[in-house]
Amino acid sequence: MGSYKLYQLIAFFVMKYSYKIINVQGQKADEIYLINPGHNYYPLIRLTITSIEQVTFEKDRLHELVFVLFKSFKIRQGRFLDVHVRKDEILAHEEFDSIAIDTDYYAGPDLSDIYPGIKYVVHEVSDPDLAIKDIVDELANYSKVNKEQKRKLRFNDVPIVTYVTMGICIVLFIIGLILQNGHNAVDVWIALGANYKTFTVGLMQFWRLITSGFLHSSIFHLLFNMISLFSLGTFLERKIGTKKFFIALYGSLIVSSLTSLAFSDNTVSLGISGGLYGLFAIYLVNGLYSRTLNNAGTFQVIFINLILNFMGGVDIYAHIGGFVAGIIFYYFLNNKSSIFIYLCILVVLIWRVYFTDNKYTIYGGTDMAVTDVYEDMGFGGYAESLRERLYVVWRDNQ
Repeated sequence: MGSYKLYQLIAFFVMKYSYKIINVQGQKADEIYLINPGHNYYPLIRLTITSIEQVTFEKDRLHELVFVLFKSFKIRQGRFLDVHVRKDEILAHEEFDSIAIDTDYYAGPDLSDIYPGIKYVVHEVSDPDLAIKDIVDELANYSKVNKEQKRKLRFNDVPIVTYVTMGICIVLFIIGLILQNGHNAVDVWIALGANYKTFTVGLMQFWRLITSGFLHSSIFHLLFNMISLFSLGTFLERKIGTKKFFIALYGSLIVSSLTSLAFSDNTVSLGISGGLYGLFAIYLVNGLYSRTLNNAGTFQVIFINLILNFMGGVDIYAHIGGFVAGIIFYYFLNNKSSIFIYLCILVVLIWRVYFTDNKYTIYGGTDMAVTDVYEDMGFGGYAESLRERLYVVWRDNQ
């Protein structure tokens, strides 16, 4: 097929609209097929130098071919565009959406809104063979650059925060199981960083606001939260970007941990659920605004989490705090001034934790057992210093 006009059209569709040339079983030597499954109007295009009248004799072949390609590439919307590179007349009721295009010639439906400049793609050249060679070289270079860009995008598209968070949760769960061979599970959770007033507030170990999210009380707790994090995390991190996702997840986790401290007595709180509820909020608000709540798997995970709120042992205050923070972060991602609301919430929660009704129940036996865990881990000096500081905390809460 030596028509340089065909090559001009191929370059136009491939380089401007990301179509790909495909080999089709049963295709003829005088036609080329281009596909772009994501194109809303014409995901499949045929370029041919045959007359439009020829379609009448091969409509059955083309219908079957279009059906097979739409099914193979899972194309659910759009139509087939038949492009004839010649000066043919296009009638009002052709078999397919068809256009005829040539030098200073265009017939058929006006596709300028869909493909701006399409009427001027085909033009005369002084040396057809050289023109074809230049276009082929240009397409080869475009393909090479495009592959490199896609490779970089795939690397940058890795939801690194989601995967790292999941990895930390799994590693700490395994460490917790090992330590539980000689200690009570609750004591181990606290030693590894669970949110617990005596330590978080009394000993001012504020890092527990975050480390508590990495800990899980059972294999069920871990698996369910990891499924939820994977489902929502991979989707949202790719959608909003790693930096914004990191801020949303851990910002929501901090608020959820503070909310738990502010409205609960001296309970042990752990799990990434507070951060997940922040992600749920972002997903739901975005879906309501854009009317794209069509990810059935993600929506099921959200629904199940809401149901779990009514089961025993769930820190509902942490979930509420994380959800509210998520709503704020959704608007923060689009309007940075909303961060002021987030900071105000932090101030209110910190004020309630430290200056309003800041007395809480003391569990001396548990506190001492936690120091024993540290001692068995090889941190004897640290355990001894904690015991001395704990006496002060107990005294202040009398």
